Amino acid sequence: MAKQDILMKVLTRSLSGGALEILGIRGVELKEPFITELPANTLHMDRVWRMANQDLFHLEFQTKRESTLHRFLEYDARLANEHRVKIRTVVLYHASVTNAPAELDIGTALYRVENVFLSQLDGEQALNEVEKHLRTGQWEPGDRMRLSLALNMRLENQDKAFDRVRELIPQVKDETERDLVISAILVLGDQGLTEKQRVQLRKELRKVSKLAEELYEEGRQEGIEKVACNLLAEGVPVNVIEKATGLSREQIEKLRMQIH
Repeated sequence: MAKQDILMKVLTRSLSGGALEILGIRGVELKEPFITELPANTLHMDRVWRMANQDLFHLEFQTKRESTLHRFLEYDARLANEHRVKIRTVVLYHASVTNAPAELDIGTALYRVENVFLSQLDGEQALNEVEKHLRTGQWEPGDRMRLSLALNMRLENQDKAFDRVRELIPQVKDETERDLVISAILVLGDQGLTEKQRVQLRKELRKVSKLAEELYEEGRQEGIEKVACNLLAEGVPVNVIEKATGLSREQIEKLRMQIH
């Protein structure tokens, strides 16, 4: 199963069971990941799911203010035309954004999205709730969102909050719940981090989660295969590629067939 497929499968469970309610998003029960690549190659949505009621749930995560909704309108119009279902679109904004348009009137139609501003949520308080629930054994679905998105909420000290997140993740004793938290962090929660923090966090996650380790290994394998494909395209001999990548001759020949 591809890395993104694994992530989306776990993320679907992570965002279900009422987990989104702490963000004010109610009545959403996700069923399965949905296609995010629309007919025009330039249009790629963040995440889409089919919900239990068969409608679609479209989630966009923005670290910067979206000045116009035309892009999202085009996404949803194409989705609606292709699949003939209702669409619920939520735009999740990083704490650096405090306002954004929620409606677009194009004359023939009025388009609306639901904006969620993480600037309105206290990251330290969210982590306090998680810490309390871990200590008292009262873990709930909303804690997945608190822990995975705290670093994107309003914070007084981002560095201290980053250290707290790293300390709290291993304390989630249930392995399945820990993987659900980690899937949300990998897909949503690391968007507002610096590259140094992102690398450090992902390294930490590999220590406490089989899911994170599997994703790392799969990503590493994908990177090696990409290098091999590039070398094949340049006409580098197979025996040289074997030594350079550690791949077997059989694996390299399969890659050769895929690129021709």
